[in-house]
Amino acid sequence: MLLYETKMTDLSDAAEEKKVMIMRNEKERMKQNDAPAGINIKLCLRVALLALCAWFFYKIGASAICVIGVYILLRSVLKIIRLSVSIFFSILSVMVLMTILSLILVLIF
Repeated sequence: MLLYETKMTDLSDAAEEKKVMIMRNEKERMKQNDAPAGINIKLCLRVALLALCAWFFYKIGASAICVIGVYILLRSVLKIIRLSVSIFFSILSVMVLMTILSLILVLIF
């Protein structure tokens, strides 16, 4: 009777392990399917924003060259702001590291 119970637990453990593996595979597939959905949403939002801007510029009667110039100018300004913020945080992190290092040196010596 004991041998029969051991085989049953081995079979149930194997079945449980198989269920766990199936669930892991399903989770991985779900994660892989979520990425394209996010990309599609971003693309749709960009196209909608572009269409809204095109309609707005059409209504005010701006020329295409003016619109392209404003786009390039705005994009450049945003890149400069992003660069200055990253430089600021880089300098800040170096200062924090130097402060920590100086505190360690003061405490040791």
